[in-house]
Amino acid sequence: MVGGHLADISRTSAPHTWMVANPVSEALEELERQLPLFGDTRVVGGNGMGLSNRTCLTLGEAARIIREAVKDKSYRATPLGQLVGRYLRWFRNEYGATPSTLRDYEAVLARMSITLADREPIDVSVDDLRDVIDLWGERSPRTRQKVTSVVRAFWSWAEEQGHIAISPAARIRRPRAEKRVAPLLPADARPRLLTVAKHPRDRLALFCLLLLGVRRGELAGIQIRDFDAHRCSLRVYGKGRKERVLPLRGPVLAELQLFLSSDLPHVGRPPEADDYLLHPTKKVYAGRGSEGQQKLSVRAYPKKRSSPQAVHRWWYRQLQAAGLVGQGITQGLNMHLARHTFATELRRVAGIDAASQALGHADLNTTLAIYGHQDQSDLEAAMDTYARWLEQQREDGIVPPEADP
Repeated sequence: MVGGHLADISRTSAPHTWMVANPVSEALEELERQLPLFGDTRVVGGNGMGLSNRTCLTLGEAARIIREAVKDKSYRATPLGQLVGRYLRWFRNEYGATPSTLRDYEAVLARMSITLADREPIDVSVDDLRDVIDLWGERSPRTRQKVTSVVRAFWSWAEEQGHIAISPAARIRRPRAEKRVAPLLPADARPRLLTVAKHPRDRLALFCLLLLGVRRGELAGIQIRDFDAHRCSLRVYGKGRKERVLPLRGPVLAELQLFLSSDLPHVGRPPEADDYLLHPTKKVYAGRGSEGQQKLSVRAYPKKRSSPQAVHRWWYRQLQAAGLVGQGITQGLNMHLARHTFATELRRVAGIDAASQALGHADLNTTLAIYGHQDQSDLEAAMDTYARWLEQQREDGIVPPEADP
Protein backbone atom coordinates (compact mmCIF):
# COMPACT_ATOMS: atom_id res chain seq x y z
CA MET A 1 0.00 0.00 0.00
CA VAL A 2 1.33 3.41 -0.91
CA GLY A 3 1.32 5.08 2.48
CA GLY A 4 -2.05 3.44 3.28
CA HIS A 5 -3.89 6.28 1.52
CA LEU A 6 -5.13 4.74 -1.68
CA ALA A 7 -8.48 6.34 -0.92
CA ASP A 8 -6.84 9.68 -1.83
CA ILE A 9 -6.34 8.53 -5.42
CA SER A 10 -8.91 9.80 -7.88
CA ARG A 11 -9.43 10.08 -11.59
CA THR A 12 -8.59 13.02 -13.79
CA SER A 13 -9.88 13.73 -17.25
CA ALA A 14 -6.63 12.56 -18.85
CA PRO A 15 -6.67 8.91 -19.92
CA HIS A 16 -5.04 6.41 -17.54
CA THR A 17 -3.92 9.25 -15.21
CA TRP A 18 -4.29 9.08 -11.43
CA MET A 19 -4.33 12.10 -9.10
CA VAL A 20 -2.48 11.36 -5.86
CA ALA A 21 -3.08 13.68 -2.90
CA ASN A 22 -0.29 15.02 -0.73
CA PRO A 23 -0.33 12.36 2.07
CA VAL A 24 1.28 9.83 -0.28
CA SER A 25 3.72 12.17 -2.00
CA GLU A 26 6.63 10.72 -0.02
CA ALA A 27 6.00 7.30 -1.52
CA LEU A 28 6.00 8.71 -5.05
CA GLU A 29 9.75 9.22 -4.98
CA GLU A 30 10.16 5.51 -4.32
CA LEU A 31 7.69 4.70 -7.11
CA GLU A 32 9.65 7.00 -9.40
CA ARG A 33 12.77 4.90 -8.90
CA GLN A 34 10.98 1.58 -9.34
CA LEU A 35 8.23 1.87 -11.95
CA PRO A 36 8.83 1.79 -15.71
CA LEU A 37 6.88 4.01 -18.07
CA PHE A 38 3.65 2.41 -19.28
CA GLY A 39 2.05 4.30 -22.18
CA ASP A 40 0.33 7.43 -20.94
CA THR A 41 -0.13 6.12 -17.38
CA ARG A 42 1.55 8.45 -14.86
CA VAL A 43 1.55 9.16 -11.15
CA VAL A 44 1.03 12.88 -10.54
CA GLY A 45 1.09 15.04 -7.42
CA GLY A 46 -1.87 16.64 -5.75
CA ASN A 47 -1.34 19.86 -7.71
CA GLY A 48 -1.70 17.99 -11.01
CA MET A 49 1.99 18.35 -11.91
CA GLY A 50 4.05 15.24 -12.57
CA LEU A 51 6.96 14.70 -10.22
CA SER A 52 9.20 13.99 -13.17
CA ASN A 53 9.02 12.83 -16.76
CA ARG A 54 9.93 9.30 -15.64
CA THR A 55 7.34 8.98 -12.87
CA CYS A 56 4.59 6.48 -13.73
CA LEU A 57 2.29 3.80 -12.39
CA THR A 58 2.06 0.46 -14.14
CA LEU A 59 -1.20 -1.44 -14.39
CA GLY A 60 0.31 -4.13 -12.21
CA GLU A 61 1.10 -1.62 -9.45
CA ALA A 62 -2.37 -0.12 -9.75
CA ALA A 63 -3.92 -3.59 -9.36
CA ARG A 64 -1.76 -4.26 -6.29
CA ILE A 65 -2.75 -0.96 -4.71
CA ILE A 66 -6.44 -1.66 -5.34
CA ARG A 67 -6.14 -5.11 -3.74
CA GLU A 68 -4.49 -3.61 -0.68
CA ALA A 69 -7.13 -0.89 -0.50
CA VAL A 70 -9.77 -3.61 -0.17
CA LYS A 71 -7.69 -5.48 2.41
CA ASP A 72 -7.05 -2.53 4.73
CA LYS A 73 -10.43 -0.85 3.98
CA SER A 74 -8.73 2.43 3.05
CA TYR A 75 -11.10 2.79 0.08
CA ARG A 76 -13.72 3.76 2.68
CA ALA A 77 -12.02 7.13 3.14
CA THR A 78 -13.63 8.24 -0.14
CA PRO A 79 -17.16 9.69 -0.07
CA LEU A 80 -18.54 6.73 -2.01
CA GLY A 81 -16.47 4.29 0.03
CA GLN A 82 -18.11 5.51 3.24
CA LEU A 83 -21.51 4.68 1.79
CA VAL A 84 -20.26 1.29 0.63
CA GLY A 85 -19.16 0.57 4.20
CA ARG A 86 -22.65 1.33 5.49
CA TYR A 87 -24.18 -0.85 2.79
CA LEU A 88 -21.95 -3.81 3.63
CA ARG A 89 -22.83 -3.45 7.31
CA TRP A 90 -26.53 -3.55 6.41
CA PHE A 91 -25.92 -6.41 4.00
CA ARG A 92 -24.27 -8.45 6.76
CA ASN A 93 -26.41 -7.58 9.78
CA GLU A 94 -29.89 -7.11 8.31
CA TYR A 95 -29.90 -8.99 5.04
CA GLY A 96 -27.80 -11.86 6.42
CA ALA A 97 -25.20 -12.15 3.68
CA THR A 98 -22.52 -14.81 4.20
CA PRO A 99 -18.81 -13.92 4.50
CA SER A 100 -18.09 -15.23 1.00
CA THR A 101 -20.90 -13.13 -0.49
CA LEU A 102 -19.67 -10.09 1.40
CA ARG A 103 -16.16 -10.60 0.01
CA ASP A 104 -17.48 -10.83 -3.54
CA TYR A 105 -19.59 -7.69 -3.17
CA GLU A 106 -16.85 -5.71 -1.47
CA ALA A 107 -14.36 -6.57 -4.22
CA VAL A 108 -16.66 -4.96 -6.81
CA LEU A 109 -17.82 -2.01 -4.71
CA ALA A 110 -14.32 -1.15 -3.47
CA ARG A 111 -13.11 -0.93 -7.04
CA MET A 112 -16.08 1.29 -7.85
CA SER A 113 -15.24 3.53 -4.87
CA ILE A 114 -11.63 3.88 -5.98
CA THR A 115 -12.54 4.57 -9.60
CA LEU A 116 -15.08 7.21 -8.53
CA ALA A 117 -13.05 8.57 -5.60
CA ASP A 118 -13.59 12.14 -6.80
CA ARG A 119 -17.38 11.80 -6.83
CA GLU A 120 -19.97 12.36 -4.14
CA PRO A 121 -22.72 9.69 -4.26
CA ILE A 122 -25.30 12.22 -5.48
CA ASP A 123 -22.98 13.22 -8.35
CA VAL A 124 -22.51 9.69 -9.75
CA SER A 125 -24.10 9.31 -13.18
CA VAL A 126 -25.13 6.31 -15.23
CA ASP A 127 -22.13 6.91 -17.50
CA ASP A 128 -19.82 6.78 -14.47
CA LEU A 129 -21.24 3.39 -13.55
CA ARG A 130 -20.89 2.15 -17.11
CA ASP A 131 -17.24 3.14 -16.93
CA VAL A 132 -16.92 1.10 -13.74
CA ILE A 133 -18.56 -1.96 -15.25
CA ASP A 134 -16.34 -1.57 -18.29
CA LEU A 135 -13.37 -2.38 -16.05
CA TRP A 136 -14.57 -5.97 -16.42
CA GLY A 137 -15.15 -5.49 -20.15
CA GLU A 138 -12.77 -8.26 -21.17
CA ARG A 139 -14.29 -10.79 -18.79
CA SER A 140 -17.02 -13.29 -19.65
CA PRO A 141 -20.65 -12.13 -19.98
CA ARG A 142 -21.52 -14.16 -16.87
CA THR A 143 -18.92 -12.26 -14.84
CA ARG A 144 -20.21 -8.94 -16.15
CA GLN A 145 -23.73 -10.04 -15.22
CA LYS A 146 -22.63 -10.56 -11.63
CA VAL A 147 -20.77 -7.24 -11.50
CA THR A 148 -23.79 -5.40 -12.90
CA SER A 149 -26.07 -7.09 -10.37
CA VAL A 150 -23.80 -6.01 -7.48
CA VAL A 151 -23.68 -2.40 -8.70
CA ARG A 152 -27.45 -2.27 -9.21
CA ALA A 153 -28.13 -3.81 -5.79
CA PHE A 154 -25.95 -1.22 -4.06
CA TRP A 155 -27.55 1.78 -5.73
CA SER A 156 -31.08 0.40 -5.24
CA TRP A 157 -30.29 0.18 -1.53
CA ALA A 158 -28.91 3.74 -1.54
CA GLU A 159 -32.16 4.98 -3.12
CA GLU A 160 -34.31 2.95 -0.74
CA GLN A 161 -32.44 4.31 2.29
CA GLY A 162 -32.75 7.90 1.09
CA HIS A 163 -29.05 8.54 0.40
CA ILE A 164 -29.86 9.49 -3.22
CA ALA A 165 -33.04 10.51 -4.99
CA ILE A 166 -32.90 8.13 -7.94
CA SER A 167 -30.57 5.21 -8.54
CA PRO A 168 -28.17 5.98 -11.43
CA ALA A 169 -27.96 2.22 -12.06
CA ALA A 170 -31.66 1.83 -12.80
CA ARG A 171 -31.10 2.15 -16.56
CA ILE A 172 -28.19 -0.30 -16.71
CA ARG A 173 -29.11 -3.67 -18.15
CA ARG A 174 -27.41 -6.94 -17.36
CA PRO A 175 -25.60 -8.35 -20.40
CA ARG A 176 -26.81 -11.53 -21.98
CA ALA A 177 -24.76 -14.51 -20.93
CA GLU A 178 -23.86 -17.10 -23.49
CA LYS A 179 -25.95 -20.26 -23.31
CA ARG A 180 -23.75 -23.28 -22.80
CA VAL A 181 -24.45 -26.95 -22.40
CA ALA A 182 -23.38 -27.97 -18.90
CA PRO A 183 -20.16 -30.02 -19.20
CA LEU A 184 -20.43 -33.57 -17.86
CA LEU A 185 -18.09 -36.22 -16.52
CA PRO A 186 -17.08 -39.02 -18.91
CA ALA A 187 -19.80 -41.64 -19.27
CA ASP A 188 -17.74 -44.30 -17.47
CA ALA A 189 -16.51 -42.03 -14.67
CA ARG A 190 -18.95 -43.20 -12.01
CA PRO A 191 -18.22 -46.96 -12.17
CA ARG A 192 -14.49 -46.37 -12.49
CA LEU A 193 -14.36 -44.04 -9.48
CA LEU A 194 -16.46 -46.29 -7.25
CA THR A 195 -14.54 -49.41 -8.27
CA VAL A 196 -11.12 -48.13 -7.21
CA ALA A 197 -12.19 -46.25 -4.04
CA LYS A 198 -10.44 -48.10 -1.21
CA HIS A 199 -12.37 -47.08 1.88
CA PRO A 200 -16.09 -46.70 2.66
CA ARG A 201 -15.39 -43.07 3.58
CA ASP A 202 -14.12 -42.30 0.08
CA ARG A 203 -16.95 -44.25 -1.52
CA LEU A 204 -19.58 -42.45 0.57
CA ALA A 205 -18.07 -39.06 -0.31
CA LEU A 206 -18.09 -40.04 -3.99
CA PHE A 207 -21.75 -41.07 -3.71
CA CYS A 208 -22.52 -37.63 -2.23
CA LEU A 209 -20.97 -36.04 -5.31
CA LEU A 210 -22.15 -38.42 -8.00
CA LEU A 211 -25.64 -39.40 -6.78
CA LEU A 212 -26.63 -36.38 -4.66
CA GLY A 213 -24.97 -33.50 -6.54
CA VAL A 214 -23.49 -31.69 -3.52
CA ARG A 215 -21.08 -28.82 -4.04
CA ARG A 216 -17.45 -28.92 -2.96
CA GLY A 217 -18.10 -26.62 0.01
CA GLU A 218 -21.12 -28.67 1.01
CA LEU A 219 -19.09 -31.88 0.89
CA ALA A 220 -16.37 -30.33 3.07
CA GLY A 221 -18.99 -29.34 5.67
CA ILE A 222 -20.74 -32.72 6.01
CA GLN A 223 -20.47 -34.17 9.50
CA ILE A 224 -21.55 -37.64 10.54
CA ARG A 225 -24.48 -36.18 12.48
CA ASP A 226 -25.86 -34.83 9.19
CA PHE A 227 -26.62 -38.38 8.06
CA ASP A 228 -29.89 -39.85 9.36
CA ALA A 229 -29.86 -43.58 8.67
CA HIS A 230 -33.34 -44.03 10.18
CA ARG A 231 -35.01 -41.35 8.07
CA CYS A 232 -32.75 -42.17 5.10
CA SER A 233 -31.66 -38.58 4.60
CA LEU A 234 -28.67 -36.24 4.53
CA ARG A 235 -28.76 -32.63 5.70
CA VAL A 236 -26.44 -30.26 3.83
CA TYR A 237 -25.79 -26.54 4.13
CA GLY A 238 -25.39 -24.73 0.83
CA LYS A 239 -24.69 -21.19 -0.24
CA GLY A 240 -25.80 -18.64 2.31
CA ARG A 241 -26.07 -21.43 4.90
CA LYS A 242 -29.28 -22.54 3.23
CA GLU A 243 -30.27 -25.91 4.58
CA ARG A 244 -31.73 -28.72 2.50
CA VAL A 245 -32.46 -32.37 3.16
CA LEU A 246 -31.59 -34.93 0.50
CA PRO A 247 -33.28 -38.35 0.52
CA LEU A 248 -30.88 -41.30 0.50
CA ARG A 249 -31.84 -44.23 -1.69
CA GLY A 250 -30.33 -47.37 -3.16
CA PRO A 251 -26.56 -47.91 -2.93
CA VAL A 252 -26.00 -44.73 -0.90
CA LEU A 253 -27.83 -46.24 2.08
CA ALA A 254 -25.86 -49.49 1.91
CA GLU A 255 -22.59 -47.55 1.74
CA LEU A 256 -23.64 -45.39 4.70
CA GLN A 257 -24.27 -48.48 6.87
CA LEU A 258 -20.89 -49.93 5.90
CA PHE A 259 -19.14 -46.63 6.65
CA LEU A 260 -20.75 -46.26 10.09
CA SER A 261 -19.59 -49.75 11.08
CA SER A 262 -16.00 -49.33 9.81
CA ASP A 263 -12.98 -47.75 11.51
CA LEU A 264 -11.83 -44.44 10.11
CA PRO A 265 -8.49 -44.64 8.27
CA HIS A 266 -5.55 -43.44 10.40
CA VAL A 267 -7.91 -43.00 13.38
CA GLY A 268 -8.62 -46.58 14.45
CA ARG A 269 -12.23 -46.15 15.62
CA PRO A 270 -15.70 -45.88 14.09
CA PRO A 271 -16.90 -42.38 13.14
CA GLU A 272 -18.42 -40.15 15.81
CA ALA A 273 -21.25 -37.65 15.39
CA ASP A 274 -19.04 -34.55 15.29
CA ASP A 275 -16.46 -36.05 12.89
CA TYR A 276 -16.25 -34.61 9.40
CA LEU A 277 -16.74 -37.00 6.51
CA LEU A 278 -13.71 -35.63 4.64
CA HIS A 279 -11.41 -34.58 7.45
CA PRO A 280 -7.81 -33.46 6.84
CA THR A 281 -4.78 -35.70 7.22
CA LYS A 282 -1.09 -34.84 7.51
CA LYS A 283 2.19 -36.73 7.27
CA VAL A 284 4.24 -36.38 10.46
CA TYR A 285 7.70 -37.46 11.52
CA ALA A 286 7.71 -40.93 13.15
CA GLY A 287 11.36 -41.47 13.98
CA ARG A 288 14.16 -43.30 12.15
CA GLY A 289 14.27 -46.70 10.57
CA SER A 290 16.84 -49.43 11.22
CA GLU A 291 19.14 -47.90 8.62
CA GLY A 292 18.67 -44.33 9.79
CA GLN A 293 16.08 -43.39 7.17
CA GLN A 294 13.34 -40.98 8.11
CA LYS A 295 9.97 -42.56 8.80
CA LEU A 296 6.66 -40.77 8.28
CA SER A 297 3.18 -41.64 9.48
CA VAL A 298 -0.22 -40.23 8.58
CA ARG A 299 -2.16 -38.41 11.27
CA ALA A 300 -5.88 -37.72 10.83
CA TYR A 301 -7.89 -34.86 12.33
CA PRO A 302 -11.52 -36.01 12.17
CA LYS A 303 -12.84 -33.06 14.21
CA LYS A 304 -11.47 -30.50 11.73
CA ARG A 305 -13.06 -29.38 8.50
CA SER A 306 -11.02 -29.80 5.32
CA SER A 307 -10.09 -26.72 3.32
CA PRO A 308 -11.40 -26.34 -0.25
CA GLN A 309 -7.88 -27.01 -1.51
CA ALA A 310 -7.68 -30.27 0.47
CA VAL A 311 -11.02 -31.45 -0.96
CA HIS A 312 -9.77 -30.52 -4.44
CA ARG A 313 -6.65 -32.64 -3.95
CA TRP A 314 -8.73 -35.54 -2.61
CA TRP A 315 -10.91 -35.42 -5.73
CA TYR A 316 -7.96 -35.58 -8.08
CA ARG A 317 -6.44 -38.45 -6.13
CA GLN A 318 -9.64 -40.38 -6.82
CA LEU A 319 -9.51 -39.41 -10.51
CA GLN A 320 -5.86 -40.48 -10.75
CA ALA A 321 -6.60 -43.84 -9.10
CA ALA A 322 -9.43 -44.40 -11.58
CA GLY A 323 -7.20 -43.52 -14.54
CA LEU A 324 -9.39 -40.58 -15.53
CA VAL A 325 -6.45 -38.15 -15.33
CA GLY A 326 -2.70 -38.70 -15.40
CA GLN A 327 -0.49 -38.80 -12.33
CA GLY A 328 0.21 -35.33 -10.96
CA ILE A 329 -2.68 -33.74 -12.90
CA THR A 330 -4.87 -31.49 -10.76
CA GLN A 331 -7.04 -29.78 -13.35
CA GLY A 332 -9.25 -30.60 -16.31
CA LEU A 333 -12.06 -32.58 -14.61
CA ASN A 334 -13.44 -30.15 -12.08
CA MET A 335 -15.44 -31.60 -9.19
CA HIS A 336 -18.43 -29.47 -10.20
CA LEU A 337 -18.82 -31.66 -13.28
CA ALA A 338 -20.19 -34.35 -10.96
CA ARG A 339 -22.95 -31.91 -9.92
CA HIS A 340 -23.71 -31.08 -13.56
CA THR A 341 -23.88 -34.78 -14.43
CA PHE A 342 -26.20 -35.55 -11.52
CA ALA A 343 -28.51 -32.62 -12.33
CA THR A 344 -28.68 -33.49 -16.03
CA GLU A 345 -29.55 -37.12 -15.30
CA LEU A 346 -32.14 -36.23 -12.64
CA ARG A 347 -33.74 -33.69 -14.96
CA ARG A 348 -34.12 -36.36 -17.65
CA VAL A 349 -35.86 -38.88 -15.38
CA ALA A 350 -37.71 -36.69 -12.86
CA GLY A 351 -38.09 -33.25 -14.42
CA ILE A 352 -36.64 -29.80 -13.92
CA ASP A 353 -38.53 -29.09 -10.66
CA ALA A 354 -37.02 -32.12 -8.93
CA ALA A 355 -33.54 -31.17 -10.17
CA SER A 356 -33.95 -27.62 -8.87
CA GLN A 357 -35.01 -28.83 -5.41
CA ALA A 358 -32.18 -31.37 -5.19
CA LEU A 359 -29.59 -28.77 -6.21
CA GLY A 360 -30.85 -26.26 -3.66
CA HIS A 361 -31.53 -23.48 -6.16
CA ALA A 362 -33.63 -20.69 -4.65
CA ASP A 363 -34.97 -19.75 -8.09
CA LEU A 364 -36.18 -22.25 -10.68
CA ASN A 365 -34.87 -19.91 -13.39
CA THR A 366 -31.33 -20.68 -12.21
CA THR A 367 -31.89 -24.37 -12.91
CA LEU A 368 -33.64 -23.65 -16.19
CA ALA A 369 -30.75 -21.48 -17.39
CA ILE A 370 -28.24 -24.31 -16.89
CA TYR A 371 -30.20 -27.52 -17.34
CA GLY A 372 -33.49 -26.48 -18.95
CA HIS A 373 -32.31 -26.81 -22.54
CA GLN A 374 -32.56 -29.93 -24.65
CA ASP A 375 -29.19 -31.70 -24.70
CA GLN A 376 -27.65 -34.30 -27.00
CA SER A 377 -29.34 -37.19 -25.22
CA ASP A 378 -32.73 -35.55 -25.71
CA LEU A 379 -32.02 -35.17 -29.40
CA GLU A 380 -30.87 -38.78 -29.64
CA ALA A 381 -34.05 -39.98 -27.92
CA ALA A 382 -36.14 -37.84 -30.28
CA MET A 383 -34.34 -39.28 -33.32
CA ASP A 384 -34.88 -42.83 -32.01
CA THR A 385 -38.59 -42.09 -31.70
CA TYR A 386 -38.61 -40.65 -35.21
CA ALA A 387 -36.82 -43.71 -36.61
CA ARG A 388 -39.39 -46.01 -35.01
CA TRP A 389 -42.16 -43.87 -36.49
CA LEU A 390 -40.62 -44.15 -39.96
CA GLU A 391 -40.37 -47.92 -39.60
CA GLN A 392 -44.04 -48.09 -38.61
CA GLN A 393 -44.95 -46.01 -41.64
CA ARG A 394 -43.19 -48.46 -43.93
CA GLU A 395 -44.89 -51.42 -42.30
CA ASP A 396 -48.27 -49.74 -42.80
CA GLY A 397 -47.46 -48.94 -46.41
CA ILE A 398 -47.63 -45.20 -45.86
CA VAL A 399 -45.06 -43.07 -47.68
CA PRO A 400 -43.23 -40.66 -45.27
CA PRO A 401 -44.01 -37.00 -45.93
CA GLU A 402 -40.50 -36.21 -47.07
CA ALA A 403 -40.83 -38.74 -49.92
CA ASP A 404 -43.88 -37.03 -51.45
CA PRO A 405 -43.25 -35.62 -54.95
